[in-house]
Amino acid sequence: MKLSIQGKRLELTDAIKAYAERKFEKVEKFHDGILEINVTLSAVKLKTGNYHSAEVLAYLSGKTLKATSTEEDLYFAIDQAADALEIQLKKHKDKNKRANSQKRGKSWKFDPESGVVTNQEERRMVKVLLPKKPMSMEEALLQLEVLEKQFFAFKSLETGKMSIVYKRKDGDYGYIVEEA
Repeated sequence: MKLSIQGKRLELTDAIKAYAERKFEKVEKFHDGILEINVTLSAVKLKTGNYHSAEVLAYLSGKTLKATSTEEDLYFAIDQAADALEIQLKKHKDKNKRANSQKRGKSWKFDPESGVVTNQEERRMVKVLLPKKPMSMEEALLQLEVLEKQFFAFKSLETGKMSIVYKRKDGDYGYIVEEA
């Protein structure tokens, strides 16, 4: 990680530079993708008096984070900016972890012997076998109730096409038919 510290309307002493380097080298442990950090320390005059400002730009791959702090004490301003940057880096790292885990969770493995499909989160998808003989709608509804399932797939006796009957949330039944 490249770290550069600059002063604006402020003379950078070795002590100030060493303190800022120590503070901002510590933030590297919160995110391993930091390419560069630019720190600008400046003296500002506001209506309420003289203040010191610390502005930090952290360049990550594809993202730039910014943290600023204005305080009477320069060292306190550096601390505040480092803490703000730490929080942003943690959030960014957590966000990337969640996004990557969601992407990884979409890979599935199929076991042909058991007919079970699993993903990395150990969710299971079970293969549903269609009955070999075609059946009427009444028979399919009876099978749905006897098996106590949410849906039942079958080959329709009337059309010869794949069909599904299912129990709706309102207690009625639904019917899905393969289109011609």
